[in-house]
This record gives sequence, C-alpha cells and structure tokens, in this order.
Amino acid sequence: MPARLRLIRALNLTVIFRRIVLPLLALATLALTACSEPPPATPAAPPALETLAPPPADLLTAIDSFRAEGPKGWAFTQTTTGGGKDRVERYNPRLPGPDRWTLLTEKGAPATEEQKQRYRETRPVFDASANLAGQLDRTRVEVVARTAERTTYQFHLVPQGEKDRTALHMRARFTLEHASHTFSRVELFNAEPFKAASSLTIEEARTTLEYSAPAEGRPALPREISMHVSGRRFWFRDFTETVVSRFSEHENVARPATVP
Repeated sequence: MPARLRLIRALNLTVIFRRIVLPLLALATLALTACSEPPPATPAAPPALETLAPPPADLLTAIDSFRAEGPKGWAFTQTTTGGGKDRVERYNPRLPGPDRWTLLTEKGAPATEEQKQRYRETRPVFDASANLAGQLDRTRVEVVARTAERTTYQFHLVPQGEKDRTALHMRARFTLEHASHTFSRVELFNAEPFKAASSLTIEEARTTLEYSAPAEGRPALPREISMHVSGRRFWFRDFTETVVSRFSEHENVARPATVP
C-alpha cells in the first residue's frame, strides 16, 4: 500500500477508536460509529482521598470476574447511534461465533439481506485476550470517592509492549456498590493529552460503561456504553467523535443445568 494511503488509513477516526480506545477496554458489545455532538462534559476528577498499596483483595476479585458485556448466558438488544447512523443489533451467546450477532435494523429500516451479509463480513471481532483487568497496575489504587453506598477506585495502566503509546496516559475507574459488590460504572479515560502518532494528538479519550443494579434474580447488566474521542490531526485539523450504545431486552438464554 502506498505511504499516502497508509497515512490516511491511520488517521481514519474509526481506526482511532479501534486502536486506542477499544483494545484497552475490550468492549465486545460495541459497534463503532461516530457523531458530531459530544456528550455532556464529565467533571474533572477530584484528588485521591487515599492510595491503597496493594489494592483490596475483594476489589481485585470483582475486577477479575468483571465482563464488559455482562454475565455469561445473557442475550440483549443493542441500539447504537452516531454519525448519522442508527443501528439495532441482537446478541445471543447461545449461537456459535459470528452468528451471535444479528443485524436487525439499519437507519430505522429492517436490514436487507445485502446489509446483513456485509455486516457479518465487516463487524469487528472481539479479542478476548485484550482485557482491561490484565492491563491494570495492581501495585496500588487510588480512592477518588467514597459514600456509605459505594466507592470509586482509580487505577493506572501498564503498557502492553514497547509500541504502546497510550497506557501511561490512561486511567481506569471502577465504582463498586457495597451492597451487591458489583460495578455500577466503569470508565477508561486519559489523564492528559498525548500524541498517539507524530501527527495525531488525543485531547480526550473516554469510554464509560453503566450497569443496572442486580434485582429480582437478575445480575448487574449493561445499560449504556459511550465512547468519545477528540483531538487534532496534522496540528491544525480538530476532530470530535462520539458513539453511544444502549442495551435493552435482556434475556437469560443460558443452558439449563443437567439433572442427573
């Protein structure tokens, strides 16, 4: 591929999402799109109340069992908006491989067979090895908020190889509900602007996951995921891109236990 085309591809905003934000968080549930309006600004992080070294064992246990897409065995409908797109998909973990995802509608209309085929061929494949838990600096954690109901912890990230230019600038924040010992909110964001490439500066990169509280025999389930990135290309071209996915129609489709 000519050098000029490689550069254009590297600066494509969809590629920015996939290379910078998505690999760090391993969001199996996201279909990447873009829109022109950013979400409401998130207030600046307060200074840490205290630093715990090492982090509490029960916090690490909760993180190790955390799944961004929710507990195993739960199907859901995902509605993703942004960049003039409006897409509805269905996820069913009972189906094999790529068949787990089905395109239902595209831009408000039922998906055609041609659209479904293109969707199956182009939808990003989830890389289970790229997990957030494995990228946390587990030597310490900061407590940034605490109430009687919940505590918010903040981790630094560890670079995943010599070419990882992102991790040292990123933070991961987990809000742990005391009563259920589940996470109601998980955030991945940059602590300061950084250069992802010689001609690409990231001013803000933020992924936020929100979960419903466990209730009536249902576990904590994903409710909404938003991704936002803004920065500058070629030192003068500013960009702002956002994608939001909302989840509904959760259904437990796990296989029933076999009775001897």
